[in-house]
Amino acid sequence: MKNRKRLAVLMAGVNIKTYQHMFLDGIISQAFALNYDVVIFAPFTSYENRTEYQLGENHIFDLVNYEEFDAVLYAPCALNNHLLREMVENQLRERCHVPVIALESDNSEFHDIMVDDETAFELVTTHLIEKHHLKKIICLTGFKDNLQAELRLQGYKNVMEKHGLAIPEEYVIYGDFWKQAGIDLAERIASGKIEKPEGIVCCCDTVAISLCNRLIELGVKVPQDILIVGYDAGSEAEENVPSITTYVRPIVDMGIQGVLKAHELITGEKAVPIRQDKGRLVLAESCGCGRDFKQTFEQRQKEIHDTEDFRKIFESIPMAECLNSTTTLNELLNKIMDHFYLINGFTDWYMCLCDQWDDISKNTDNPEDYNHYTDSMHLRISCTNYIGCVIDEVFPKSQILPILHEDREKPCAYYVTPLHFNERCFGYTALGYGDRPMAFDSLYHAWIRNVNNALEFMRIRNNFNSMTQRLFTKSIRDTLTGIYNRQGYKHFSEELFEKAKKSAPEKKLLILAADLDCLKIINDTYGHLEGDNAISVVANALNTCFEYGEICARTGGDEFLVIGCADYSKEKPEQYLDYIRRFFERYNADSGKPYQVEASLGYVCETVKDGDTLQSFMDIADTRMYENKVMRKKNRR
Repeated sequence: MKNRKRLAVLMAGVNIKTYQHMFLDGIISQAFALNYDVVIFAPFTSYENRTEYQLGENHIFDLVNYEEFDAVLYAPCALNNHLLREMVENQLRERCHVPVIALESDNSEFHDIMVDDETAFELVTTHLIEKHHLKKIICLTGFKDNLQAELRLQGYKNVMEKHGLAIPEEYVIYGDFWKQAGIDLAERIASGKIEKPEGIVCCCDTVAISLCNRLIELGVKVPQDILIVGYDAGSEAEENVPSITTYVRPIVDMGIQGVLKAHELITGEKAVPIRQDKGRLVLAESCGCGRDFKQTFEQRQKEIHDTEDFRKIFESIPMAECLNSTTTLNELLNKIMDHFYLINGFTDWYMCLCDQWDDISKNTDNPEDYNHYTDSMHLRISCTNYIGCVIDEVFPKSQILPILHEDREKPCAYYVTPLHFNERCFGYTALGYGDRPMAFDSLYHAWIRNVNNALEFMRIRNNFNSMTQRLFTKSIRDTLTGIYNRQGYKHFSEELFEKAKKSAPEKKLLILAADLDCLKIINDTYGHLEGDNAISVVANALNTCFEYGEICARTGGDEFLVIGCADYSKEKPEQYLDYIRRFFERYNADSGKPYQVEASLGYVCETVKDGDTLQSFMDIADTRMYENKVMRKKNRR
C-alpha cells in the first residue's frame, strides 16, 4: 500500500521485557491497527557519559529525517543521558515540523502523554500502612525536580498526611533512579546514620533491588526488619531473591495513547484503542506478601529455558572469530548472514553502510571526518521475510531505508540501530519482527558489537595493507627516476622468467641491459644535478619505449635493466633499440645542454630452454652491452 503514514519513535535502552519494550508493545500494536509504519531510532545505550562509544551510539538520532514522518513519539524518560536529551530536543525544535508526542514529559513544547504516578504511589504507600500497619516509612525517590520523581513523592506525602503520619526531613530522600541511590541508603541505615525505618517505598525497581540486596549483605533482614516496595514491575523485581513487591504501571497503555494522540493530530479523527491496560500492585516477598521464591522460581523455569538455551548457543559459536577471518567486504557480509540464526525471532534485517565507510583518508584525529552518516548510503544486506542477499543499492540518506518506500500490503516496524566503532560511524541496521510487537534482547546487542568490531578490524586491516603496499611500492622504486630499482627488478624478474619458461616456445624472454655513457665526466664537469638529469633521460627513454608491459629498472648508478615476456617478433628488439637512440638524438638536439646523453645497449631475446637460468640471460645481455660500450668508445676517439 502506497502513501502509508509513518511514525518515528525516539528512545534508547530497548530490550525485551523492559520499560521501553512495554511502551513499544503499545505503540506498535496500535500503529499496526491504524495501518501506520513505525521506525524506532534506538541507541543500545544512553549512559550519562561522553565516552567515544556513547557518542557513537548517540549519532543514530542525527539520521532522523523528520520530513519522512507524519508524527514523532519521543520518550525522554528512556534517555538516561541529559546531554543526549538536550541534543534530541534541540533537533526536534529546529528540524521537526510534525506533531511531537512526548511520553512521560512535562515539556510544554510537545504534546504529552502521562501516567498518573501520584495516584499509583498513593496505592503503593497505602499498602504498607493499611496492610502492614507501618508508621515509619521512608520515600526514596528520583532526581529532584524530575517530574516523575516529584509526582511519586507527592503520592507518598498524600497518603502519609491522610493517615496522620509524620514525615521527618530525613524520610524524604532524592536519588537517581539507579542502583547507587539504593546502595547508599542501605549503608546509611546499617551504619546508624539514619534511624532504621519500618518500610521504604522506592521510585523504581532498580533502586529497590539494590537497596534490598545491600541491606541483606549488611545483616538487615528483608522483610523481617524492613519492608521494601519498588515501582515499574520489571522482570528483575520478580527474579530477585527476595522478590520485590512492585507496581505495574500502565506503560503499554501509554504507548497506545501516544499513537492515538498522534493519529488525532494527523487526521483530526479519534480512534478506538485496541485494548485497555491498567496499573496494579504486584505482591511479593519484600513486603511479606505474595509467593515465595520457590513458587516464582518454578514459574520462571519454563520462561527462561528457551532464553538460556539460546544464550548457550550464542556463547558457543565463534562468531567474532569467523567474521574477523574474512578478507573482503562481500565475504564478511555473507558471514554476517550465516549468523542470522542467532537473532531471536526476527523476520527482516537490513544493513546500510556509509559511502566509503573504510576510507583511509578519514583516518585522522578529527572526529568530524568520520562521525556522521554520508549523504549517499549503500544498502549492502537486504533480508526480507527470512530471505537475505548481499547487494549494493545506493540510496539517499534522507530515505533512511528503501523498504519504507516500497509498496507493501501490511505496515512494518523497524528498529534502527547504529553501526560504529567508538565515534567512527560505519552506518546502521534495521531489524524487523514482522507483525509482532517484539523487541530485541541483550544478545542482539552483543551480536551487533561483533559486526561493529569486524567492520573496524577490516577497516584497520585494509588501512594496514594499503600502507604496506605503499611502503613496498616505495621500496621497489628508484626515488630519482620513478622506475623500479634493483629490489623491484629482483621482485619481478623471477616471475617473468618462470612465465617465459612455461609459455615457451610461443613467448620469448627479453632482457635489455643499458649503461649511461660518461656519467662520471658529466658529474665532475657539470655537477651531480646534471648527472642526475642524464640518468633521468635514460630512464625516460627506456620507460617510454616498450609495448608489452616490460619491467624497466635502474639497478646501479648508471646501470639499467629491462625484462619482458611476450610473443616478440625477430625485428622487435632492434626496433626498441632504434627508438631509444632516436629518443637520445631528439633530446640532445633540443636540450641546450653542454653534454650529450647516450647509452650503451645490449640485449638477448630468445625462448627459454631447459637448463637456462635468469642469470644466464642477464650475462648474455650484459656481455653484449659491454661489447657495444667498447665499440662506442672506440668510435668517440
